[in-house]
Amino acid sequence: MLSLLKRQITCSSHNSSVLIGSVPKIQNDLGINIKKSYYSNIWTSKVFDNPKINHNENSFLVTKRNMGVPGNMGMDHIGIVVPNVAKAAEFLIEVFDAEFDWEVKREPKPNFGERDWANLFGVHPETYMPHVLMLKCGDAHLTQYVELFEFVSPEQSELKGRGGWHRFSDVGNSYISFTVKDIKKVVAHVKEKVIPKWPGVQFIQDPPWSFPLRGDVCTSTFLVSPWGQWIELTEWQKAGQQGTVIKKTRNQENSHPLIGKHISSLPTPSFLVDLDSFEHNSKLLSSRIKAKNINWRPPCKAHKCPAIANKLQSYGAKGIVVLTLSEAQSFAAEGIRDIFIANEIIGAENIEELSLLAKRVDVLRVNVDDEQNIRDINAAVKKWEITTPIEILVELNIGHNRCGVTPEQSVRLAQVVKELEERSGGVKFMGISGYEGHTPILPPEEKKIETEKSHSVLRLSKELIEKQGIKVQVVTGGGSCNYIQSLETNILTELQAGGGAIVDQLYYEKAGLGLHGHKIGAGVLTQIMSGSIETGRFMGDAGFKAVGWHPFGGLPRIRDENKYGLNVSGLSAEHTRFLKKSENVDPSLFPKRGDKIVLVPGYTDAMGFLHRQIVAIRNDVVEDVWPTLS
Repeated sequence: MLSLLKRQITCSSHNSSVLIGSVPKIQNDLGINIKKSYYSNIWTSKVFDNPKINHNENSFLVTKRNMGVPGNMGMDHIGIVVPNVAKAAEFLIEVFDAEFDWEVKREPKPNFGERDWANLFGVHPETYMPHVLMLKCGDAHLTQYVELFEFVSPEQSELKGRGGWHRFSDVGNSYISFTVKDIKKVVAHVKEKVIPKWPGVQFIQDPPWSFPLRGDVCTSTFLVSPWGQWIELTEWQKAGQQGTVIKKTRNQENSHPLIGKHISSLPTPSFLVDLDSFEHNSKLLSSRIKAKNINWRPPCKAHKCPAIANKLQSYGAKGIVVLTLSEAQSFAAEGIRDIFIANEIIGAENIEELSLLAKRVDVLRVNVDDEQNIRDINAAVKKWEITTPIEILVELNIGHNRCGVTPEQSVRLAQVVKELEERSGGVKFMGISGYEGHTPILPPEEKKIETEKSHSVLRLSKELIEKQGIKVQVVTGGGSCNYIQSLETNILTELQAGGGAIVDQLYYEKAGLGLHGHKIGAGVLTQIMSGSIETGRFMGDAGFKAVGWHPFGGLPRIRDENKYGLNVSGLSAEHTRFLKKSENVDPSLFPKRGDKIVLVPGYTDAMGFLHRQIVAIRNDVVEDVWPTLS
């Protein structure tokens, strides 16, 4: 900003002054006179080249001693009133990689007068605030947020600046500033990509100005936003070399060093997903579920990977399923906006976190099986002046004997939710849910019978609730292991199948998806670290801490079964145990120390959380690397 106006960078007032430490060598360049205070051993500065400035009246009081508020952690965010929040947010998200944090939308009624806010805020009683939205504009934990407000009021001032914004000299005008690594590159990008798309966007100063500031050299220019507010772009000669670009930009600009390499170059152990199989399975799931006019909501607890969640949305999925509050928070932080926690959330702290999470997503849905839990959730939401309701599903026990109620008990819980919805709006009744966790590896005919029996419980619950005049909009259940059977019961409005997109041994063999056209896509890469040709015993470096373990899934197996003459015989914490298939195996097939072998895991639900990244491969060549939330 000093590129436009010379102003005090450190000031004195009366007998107190500003501590600036050692005096930089830039005062002559800025026309600033630095002098030592008469009253204390610190330095002060004033702009002396403007005779119109009254230095006593216009300077700020800051003492050497810490007289500020206790526990000050720095600036948290800035708030800006804009003409249209949605358009402003779209611009900042697209152009500056800002990330959505939360938003609230309001109807015109009640207005500020009816809320008794008119006097509090000093505005017209008919004022209302249709839209508020918070964006994160950097990676710092508590800072770098911008809050956008949209107001409608009979007394709003008519602004005279560019694009219907303040003139730069208006009292109340504000601007925001972004630091970039290479301002020439950014200016070229804005001219090529941004200005042609966004009407009203233009540069104030082109080329940018350079000037000394903070003992560094700052290069700066201003961009006019679509709503007329100025946005500064700055590059710092020294400090810029020490900083890093934000995570979202890093992900866009820097391809992962593993991309393009053969899996033989990967570190071990590594979690692999074969893209040909994943894409085939996803399309198969989507087409079959869509043909029954049912929504597809895949669970993400196995892979914990936002990239996979987003890819499944692109194949037709609607939202995701998670099992814990922390999973929901993590996926929301990565931009997933429709989340169903298929579990009960209890405890005051957890429920308060749940109420806050509702403000960060479009849809937040949760299971309940207890009346007090419903009331606690409603109270937590209503504690905030701005109410963002949580969608409620009553969970039925449909044979798994874990959580859930009977159809008769579900009626009372639905009535409680509906009463609270109509009276206070903290919760919203959406329907019922159930989990057939006892059916995954049953034989096909028995699985069909048990799935029908389970869904008959959901059907009865729906009938009983709707007899009370309460609409059941959502009936959700099923899973990858029984999705074929679930599609035939004609009760579900939503099917929860996620593992069938990746497919491991359990899904392919024991759950029978291989018979229905699915392909194995999950893998774990291990490396031979020890072995003996004489005994036919070899050790890999992927134990149960990398491959996981679940009684349904069993031991992993070698993907290329006929290549090495070995079977997996056991797992320890850090080792895969391989043993020759028989005494007659040709020893020339045995792997050598350092050879890498792809294992097919028993059950990805038991291993996904063990890995921080998933390597997406095609024909054994790395095509992408996806971070997980583990």
